[in-house]
Amino acid sequence: MIGMFTGMSCTAGHELIHKRSFANKFIGTVSFTKYFYSHFLDEHVQGHHRLMGTTEDSATSRKNESIWMFILREFYSGHRNSWNRETKRIRTIYGKDASYLQLIVQNKMTFYFLIHLSILVIIYETLGLASVKYQFAYTFWGIFFLDLA
Repeated sequence: MIGMFTGMSCTAGHELIHKRSFANKFIGTVSFTKYFYSHFLDEHVQGHHRLMGTTEDSATSRKNESIWMFILREFYSGHRNSWNRETKRIRTIYGKDASYLQLIVQNKMTFYFLIHLSILVIIYETLGLASVKYQFAYTFWGIFFLDLA
């Protein structure tokens, strides 16, 4: 049952982030935030669409790569690429002398991490540890179905 909801969520979210209006992009991003992939809009459009089919694209599987190795590589690389893109954006604004504090505080990835942490804390405080475990199962299936596509 979890798989069905995450599969529908990632499909709908993917289509919404490709729309022009802010509202659609926001709703699409919320569908990925539910399983801790808030960075997907930036990574998908600025990374995958630009680098599709190349070895630099973390969302393109390698020849003979297992689904499990692909998921691990894509998860790590997608987050790293988004962090690096944000760091570059901040340095473009403030120059190479941007402080580490600016690079952390003004990075969207920090904001996304805080949202994800807040979701976990709210789930734990209102519903308990069993629901946190369910959230991690939901997150696993969301990432699985996203990368399976």
